[in-house]
Amino acid sequence: LALNLEEDFFERVGALNDDAPVVSLLRYTGELNSCGTAAHSDFGMITLLATDGVPGLQVCRNKDKEPNVWEDVPGIKGAFVVNIGDLMERWTNGLFRSTMHRVVSVGKERYSVAAFLDPDPNCVVEC
Repeated sequence: LALNLEEDFFERVGALNDDAPVVSLLRYTGELNSCGTAAHSDFGMITLLATDGVPGLQVCRNKDKEPNVWEDVPGIKGAFVVNIGDLMERWTNGLFRSTMHRVVSVGKERYSVAAFLDPDPNCVVEC
């Protein structure tokens, strides 16, 4: 609706037809000298992330500004983190920006589950 599109737009173009989203089970050891996950943005449409509440996830609100400013993402019990992916940024002509994020070690083991929602391979993506 924020894109001034019909409520069922993404369903009508077939973006949600893929019945097999990729799900990743992630474990970070918590070793202080280990790298969690380097700064990146996800490729697809949307990523849904469930975490165990252990800190370490950080986001950069303005990925084009140097130096990058990183903010800790607070863990909220029962909540999901929702990341916009690069494809959705392009699909919306930059109205929705992909989220640059990383995981840093905080000395505790950390677990999360990421579900990557991408359009069906036959979906035509155009601005």
